[in-house]
Amino acid sequence: RAGGSRSQRRSFSRSCRTFLNLAPEKQEKLLSAAVREFTERPYNEASINRIVREAGIPRGSFYMYFRDKEDLFHYLMEESINEMLVAFEEVLRSQGGDIFAALPAMYDHLQSRRSADRSLGGMGMMSAIVNRNDGLQKGGLLEFLDPDHILKRMEGCVNPDLLDLREPEDLNCILRMLIVLIVPIMYNGIRPETDPEDREKLERALEILRRGMGAKTHPAQRS
Repeated sequence: RAGGSRSQRRSFSRSCRTFLNLAPEKQEKLLSAAVREFTERPYNEASINRIVREAGIPRGSFYMYFRDKEDLFHYLMEESINEMLVAFEEVLRSQGGDIFAALPAMYDHLQSRRSADRSLGGMGMMSAIVNRNDGLQKGGLLEFLDPDHILKRMEGCVNPDLLDLREPEDLNCILRMLIVLIVPIMYNGIRPETDPEDREKLERALEILRRGMGAKTHPAQRS
């Protein structure tokens, strides 16, 4: 199962500068080979040899672009998650900045896209990778998420007038809590088979958060 700390991922970002300087067609050729390998085989069985052979590059060149197989896997997953975040920003704006309406709408969007092809950059790629790797559970997706990065992107799309904000940090706290819901939305939305009740459960959780979880009147004050 692929893993790695956030510090490793920051190192990864620096190590792939040579790859990012390649011509776009060469980048796509290598990544297309990698997508095929990771979607056709579990991570532990995926082979760098097959990837470089299909991409038509020397094995030594591969290590100029990525440290190892895990580095390449992280790159693919983070690119796919970034595409999901772009889609979520669009959904959030289409809902007038209403975060409570946007989350179910994002679930529907992912459901509609889960049968998409596995071409480079497609959400179908992540669906196929998750389906192929049983060890990549909901918690595993957290390894690829940077909450602070997500917060910065969401804050610019959320309509604060639709929220009960009483302190300067309230918006940040609310969004951090809702990020916890984003992970299962992403995971359940891209799974080939989903529970028909998943969307209902999501809406129920959002309704509880929207109305608040504390009693409006303290029991001792009730008559």
